[in-house]
Parts: sequence; structure tokens; C-alpha cells
Amino acid sequence: MHWILQKNLINPTDLARFERALQEHQTPYSLVSLVPFFHELADEPEDLPADGIFVYGSTGLGQVARTRRWMPGYFDEGLDYELMIARYGRRALNAGAICAPLQELTRVWDRFFVRPVLDNKSFAGTVMTWQELEEFRGGVARVADAPDVTLRLTDRVVMAPLSPIDAEFRFFVIGGEVVTGSRYKLGDRLAVSNEIPQSVLEFAQSSLDIWIPNKAFTLDVAVSGGDLRVLELNSANSAGVYACDVGLIVAAVNSHLAA
Repeated sequence: MHWILQKNLINPTDLARFERALQEHQTPYSLVSLVPFFHELADEPEDLPADGIFVYGSTGLGQVARTRRWMPGYFDEGLDYELMIARYGRRALNAGAICAPLQELTRVWDRFFVRPVLDNKSFAGTVMTWQELEEFRGGVARVADAPDVTLRLTDRVVMAPLSPIDAEFRFFVIGGEVVTGSRYKLGDRLAVSNEIPQSVLEFAQSSLDIWIPNKAFTLDVAVSGGDLRVLELNSANSAGVYACDVGLIVAAVNSHLAA
């Protein structure tokens, strides 16, 4: 497997962790930059194999991988919030969410969580008031005719009531298996740790028995009011690693995703 890392996106500490892990696993890799706001490489990697290329960086790098037909490349199949809710049901934190085009959302709650349905990073999931959403939609409408717009009023989004979240955990799932995990939040504050309660790990693993969207994704688990819930799914090619064991991620990708 040959890895391609986006050096103008990954923070320097995590980039160094990936480089160390790749060197320890004797895995060839290239560092690239993406031209801001365009899905084009600023520098061309050299000596790439015909296949066996895995990328880690932005969704834009994922588009480059698809355009150039790098395989296995970038995984985002099945990363659809509506589909996740349908598959996991009440196991999902936002099982009662409304999924609709941005322009069709109507006022149900005064404050709520909103994010894109797809894992395309068109905007960051956040808490909004109804007035803030109206202003946000106005901004989207004003740039509708601009080139390379990443969000349109017709794009489907998730609107969900606010739920108390005590802690959040991320698990990397490669080849259908949880390979490593990390806590990244306690309440509203960043609290990164590799210490994961056994109950949280078992919940993540049991969720995989219900549904797996693709071969390389992350599964985020929330502790909410003492209950465990699936928070969201993201591409393993672009999700933050926090305190996850990067060496285990590299080993799993090389082992399970090789052509």
C-alpha cells in the first residue's frame, strides 16, 4: 500500500505521528498539498504504483482520488445520516431528527443541531437558533451562482433536537473491525484520552453487527444521560485521530484494504 498524506490539512503533530507509523511499517508514502478551494494537487507525487493507494486528508483529496481512480483511495460510501438513522434506529442519538433540503426546513425547535446529511464537509455540524438558520440560509442563497459552491439550498441537511452529551468517543473501523479508539470530549470541552470504558467499546462493536457502511470509516459514540448512542459516521480517510493508535490504523489499512 502507498499512502498519500495531505500536508496542508493535517496538523503537524498528527502528520508526524502518521509519518513515524508509516516508516515503522515500512510503508511508502507521499506528502501533497491541495490548492485551496480547488480539488487539484499543488504538487504531483512521484513513483506512484498502478494501484494500492490510500489517501488521508480532506474530502477534496478524496475527489482527486476518485478522479484519478486511485484504489482503494477514499471511502465515503454509505456515509449518509438518513441511512445511518434508518439502519441504527433508536440506537442513534438523533433518531428523531428531521432530514430535508435546507430550503424546506420549518421551525420546530428554537435551538437545534444541524449538519449536512452527507459526509461532504460542506459545513460543520453546529448548534443554531432559528434566527441563525435563517441568516445562514440567506448567506447560502446569496452565493448560489458563485463557482465551486459547496452548499446549495437544495442540499439535504439534518435538524435534530438538542440532547445532553456527557462524553464522545471515536472508533476507527477498518475491514469491518474496530482497530483503535479515543475519547475526544467530556461535555462541551475537548478531553482527549485513549482510555475507553469496556461498555463503550462493546457498544461500538455490537453496532457493527447491525450495519457497516463501507470498509474504512469512523464510528462516533456518545454517552447521553447514561445511555450509549451512535453519534455519527465519518470517512476514515479524513476523520481526526485524537488519541487513536495511528500505527494500528496503518497496519489495518495495509492488511485489510490491499488489492
